[in-house]
Amino acid sequence: MATIKGENLRILLSEDIHTENPRCIAASTSCVCHAAAQIEEDTTKDTDDDWIHNQVVAINWDVQTESLVVDDDDEYYREGAVAADQLQVGRTYYIAFEKTIGAAGEKNRDINPVGHHYYGNAILSDLQFTAANGDQSVARAQFTGVGPINDEYNPGT
Repeated sequence: MATIKGENLRILLSEDIHTENPRCIAASTSCVCHAAAQIEEDTTKDTDDDWIHNQVVAINWDVQTESLVVDDDDEYYREGAVAADQLQVGRTYYIAFEKTIGAAGEKNRDINPVGHHYYGNAILSDLQFTAANGDQSVARAQFTGVGPINDEYNPGT
């Protein structure tokens, strides 16, 4: 069984939901793509057995990424990427959770045409910058899905 390293799964985004070329978030250190179902009990007094019956009443998804805060003139991290300080809370972005290609130590920003792909529109619902004394500054961005998350590329939907 082959494993996929974390450096090869990336969150990419487009600032315009109709843009077909999403970009990586600069200096990303981690990313999470999360989907959840809201379940409610569907048992009534007419239920024939003793089991509690449940049903899905809603589905939601979100994406979270952490990245280092980099200087405006840091071309190594910013080249072809979106830096955390360029993000706007409340704005809708086109999000892609992609498998990338590249060797260890490379930027790994080229999308692999075959593999794990999930796409959808999401609102940047939370942006947090942490600057601890004596440590690197970190930005955490939380995107909340708007509509379905798809496994087919479909820009602008």
